[in-house]
Amino acid sequence: MLSNQQINQFHTFGFLVFRNVFNQDELKKINDEFELAMDSAYNHDPFDGSRRHWLPMMSSETPFFSNLPEDPRFCNVAEQLYGNDVYCIVSDANRYVGNTGWHPDHNADPKKDCFGVKFAYYLEQVNSETGALRIIPGSHKNPLHNDLHENMSQFGLDICNVPSYVCSSNPGDVVAFDLRCWHASWGGMEDRRMCTIVYYSNPMTLEEEAATRNRAKSSANTPKQFNLLDNPIYHPDWIANPSGSKKREYWINRLTELGFCETE
Repeated sequence: MLSNQQINQFHTFGFLVFRNVFNQDELKKINDEFELAMDSAYNHDPFDGSRRHWLPMMSSETPFFSNLPEDPRFCNVAEQLYGNDVYCIVSDANRYVGNTGWHPDHNADPKKDCFGVKFAYYLEQVNSETGALRIIPGSHKNPLHNDLHENMSQFGLDICNVPSYVCSSNPGDVVAFDLRCWHASWGGMEDRRMCTIVYYSNPMTLEEEAATRNRAKSSANTPKQFNLLDNPIYHPDWIANPSGSKKREYWINRLTELGFCETE
């Protein structure tokens, strides 16, 4: 459970850092599932360091990843931050290549986009020189968010010179940040392994629902963008909800209503 201070900090600055969330046994499961699933999904296109690999980890091959969204360490925090009716969007894995430039995942205008929280955790130690996540505090809110959209390309600064907070972390640590925050990384190795769990806030107005449906349409193209041959974001194994989880049942129903479970 978050303290009031943590909740206020998140809504003010847009992020929180949690230490030692995963124990060593859990980290072994994460690493084993990561390597097995990535090798299987990209058998036709093995990682060579030239481009990022991304994979939804929501099948029977990855039971630990699949069940993480329902883990209270994540879903309870998301609910405290955005309300009890948040819903899971994805539990995924990434192999990053090089630097990641400054960007937000979502727009801060509720008429243009939905919002929520991303939990990110690295499988290697990262710091300011080796690809740690950098966040511009408060950039999930306007006017700063839009000011950055207008001026970031004119700064003429390297990624590492933009004023920001560096979320240095060790395996087991987790960074939670608002999807509207501007973030980046610098100096990471060519196989920087980072995983995420994402939750969206349930749309409360017709405008927010329309923005969420637009996001659902664009999300459907993500597997194709990463050259995944047969890996839907919402694998039938996850949709089947074998444990009978009421929380997952609610998420699946909401995802279906909003169009996230549709394919092209």
